[in-house]
Amino acid sequence: MERGRYKGRGYWISLWGLAAALSGCDATVELTKAPFDATSDLTDGISNASSEFLEPTKEFSSSTTPGSVAGVNRAKAKRKLEVFTLYTRDNLRTDISKGQGEYLSSLASIAGVPQDQRGEFGRHMQQSYATLFDETLAAKESTARLVDAAWVAGYGR
Repeated sequence: MERGRYKGRGYWISLWGLAAALSGCDATVELTKAPFDATSDLTDGISNASSEFLEPTKEFSSSTTPGSVAGVNRAKAKRKLEVFTLYTRDNLRTDISKGQGEYLSSLASIAGVPQDQRGEFGRHMQQSYATLFDETLAAKESTARLVDAAWVAGYGR
């Protein structure tokens, strides 16, 4: 009788161990999925942020003729230019020093610089580099100068 009692405990201990092991599977699955979920969330966030920056360009190109600014919400376009410039300032600094690049092209596009004037815009920005990125200026003031320079070449004309 004593022997059967120990056999019963072993059974329950084994059963408890199995239950504990199986309940851990959900945690393992979650830990395995977490990096993929985070990557998906990050990618969706970048895509959404990009569309926010590019929306004035889409509106401009789809609803107006080239060179026309009718139909463009200037306040919204300028705010998007400010946000883009704020978050890409270091990349813009590199591109402006060269007079060309992906970020400088995006800046021109968001500011509404006509396609046929973008080469001249890049050269002008490069020539203005020392003024735009004066080391004595706070980053906020430098960013404001970048926005102003791009705006007057595009929608702000």
